[in-house]
Amino acid sequence: MQITFHGAAQTVTGSQHLLDVNGMRVLLDCGFYQGKRSESRERNTHLPFDPASIDVLILSHAHIDHSGNVPNLVKNGFQGDIICTSATRDLCAAMLADSGHIQEKDAEYVNKKRARKGEPPIAPIYTQDDAIRSLTKFIGIAYSNPYKVAPGISLVLHDAGHMLGSSIVDLQ
Repeated sequence: MQITFHGAAQTVTGSQHLLDVNGMRVLLDCGFYQGKRSESRERNTHLPFDPASIDVLILSHAHIDHSGNVPNLVKNGFQGDIICTSATRDLCAAMLADSGHIQEKDAEYVNKKRARKGEPPIAPIYTQDDAIRSLTKFIGIAYSNPYKVAPGISLVLHDAGHMLGSSIVDLQ
């Protein structure tokens, strides 16, 4: 097994941990990096791995620094399941759509400034529609019930007590 930390290492935002195990690529969380606009845009737009190479995504909870880049992951080729608690799935439905709206409005604001300077427009990192499309991949499971992720890989989600639906991810 190999674990690569792509976020929330030496910082508290942008949680993305990639596990290569048993020939599978499992991503634990796909959070937005939050910080200065230019740095955040760069880090969030360009994922540090090929989204199509990820087999499954497991979300620990719905906070945007853990789930906020899911629509971008899906938009750029991720085809697998997104496993989390049912409450996390339900919260992500509202939060990711809202985040898409914010991305659209932020791009609109930046593009007004860019137009005045004669610079080309930028696209939002993802849209509300991208967020809604990503929700079709979510699978909500209950706490304490073993779930087979893939041959030789299973998980159990335990109540983390952090927020509604948050979980400690026990991968075996």
